[in-house]
Amino acid sequence: MKRMLIAYMCTLLVVVMPATLSAEDWADVIKALDKSIAFVTGESGSCTAFVINTEKKYLLTAAHCFQKEIWVDRVAAKVISLDTKKDLMVLYAENLDPTRVALKLAAKNPERGQAVMSAGFGYALERPFFRQANVQDDQFMLPEQGVGGPYISVDSPFVGGQSGGPVVNIAGEVVCIVQRGDGGTTGLGVGAEIILERMGRFFGTK
Repeated sequence: MKRMLIAYMCTLLVVVMPATLSAEDWADVIKALDKSIAFVTGESGSCTAFVINTEKKYLLTAAHCFQKEIWVDRVAAKVISLDTKKDLMVLYAENLDPTRVALKLAAKNPERGQAVMSAGFGYALERPFFRQANVQDDQFMLPEQGVGGPYISVDSPFVGGQSGGPVVNIAGEVVCIVQRGDGGTTGLGVGAEIILERMGRFFGTK
């Protein structure tokens, strides 16, 4: 009986505990992210954006990164679409580096427990950093907050400068966008399904 109980508990741990992926597992994803994310600057601060349509030179970022004058990787950009309700913004950068590669949007939101990777220019650093996390909730709502939501909640906080950056799965598909933190251990952003509904028409087909 004791052996059966131990075996049962081991099985439960395998099912409940999220899998930990190694740096090697993420290597190709990080390379793809590095070719897509861009540094967004303006007179009042910095954010992150990522290419969603190479041909049309469109990038996605967070609406709260809006400024009167915006530069993406040191070239001028203009706002094509602004959604303050879901905190999403599409930029057009005519002189965007042609080697930049568009990321693909996932068809569905990530599942709870799924491993994901966020990317962005946190703390306004010149080099981006990448943070692995696991999805805690796919329908997270903050009380008395009218902007955004329902959020994807991950167990790693986002920091200033990461806003607008992508959160991807192990296949390199965008499952969420960096929007806010809770001031502690959690990162929050709307998921792929809301992004598709609100901004899907701006994504490339490839």
